[in-house]
Amino acid sequence: MKKLLLALLLSSATLVQAQPWNAPGAGRSAMPSQPAGSRFAADSPAALTQKGLESLLDYLQNGDGNLKKLAIYLETHVAPYFDFGYMARAAAGNLYRQMDQEQRRKLANRIKRQFLASMVDRLGEYDRQQVRVVSQRLSRDGRTGVVSAAIHDPRGYPARMDFRFYRSGDGWKVYDVSANGQSAVVYYRNQFRQMMYRPAAGRGLAARPGYPRAR
Repeated sequence: MKKLLLALLLSSATLVQAQPWNAPGAGRSAMPSQPAGSRFAADSPAALTQKGLESLLDYLQNGDGNLKKLAIYLETHVAPYFDFGYMARAAAGNLYRQMDQEQRRKLANRIKRQFLASMVDRLGEYDRQQVRVVSQRLSRDGRTGVVSAAIHDPRGYPARMDFRFYRSGDGWKVYDVSANGQSAVVYYRNQFRQMMYRPAAGRGLAARPGYPRAR
C-alpha cells in the first residue's frame, strides 16, 4: 500500500459544505487523537498516508507534467485504495436498495471517473506545495480511523484534509475525505439527488428506463 490514494489532498477544494451522514462506525465510542509526533505503527492509516504522500509528491515534482501519464498513475497506484462502491451506496442512500447490480456498478464507476478527472485537473496545477500528516484518531475497536493532514502554503488548495478509513479484508480503505470540513461523500450525495429529481425530459438518472424513481 505504498502508493495510497491521497492525491485528493490537492484536488478537493470545490466540494460543497459537509452535512451529517451515517459513516461506518458512526455513533461508536469517541476516537482519541494521536499526535503526529508519536510513532505510528507501520500498518496504521497515518503511516500509510505519509508514505502515499511522499510517493505522490515525488511523482509530481519529478514528472514531466503530462496529464495522460498522471491519469494512468492515479488509476494504477491511487484508485485501488478508495472504496468507490461505498461512496456510491452513501450517495444513493435509501434508493440504493432499489437499484440492481448493473445500476450500482455504473454509479460507482461514474463517481470514480469524476473523482479521478477532478484529481488530474487539480494536480495539473501543483506548484510544489508540501503536505504532512498531523494526527490520527482510531476507534477503540480499531476498525475505523481518521487521518488529518495539512498543506503548507495551499494557494487555492484546502489547508486541511481529513481522510476516513475503515479496515477491510484487503487492508485499510478510504471511504470519505473532507477538505476544510467539506465531505466528498456529501458532495456526491447532493449531486445524485439533483439528478434523481430532474424532470423526466431532462438528463437525470430518474428519466432513464428501469431506473428507480424517487418517492
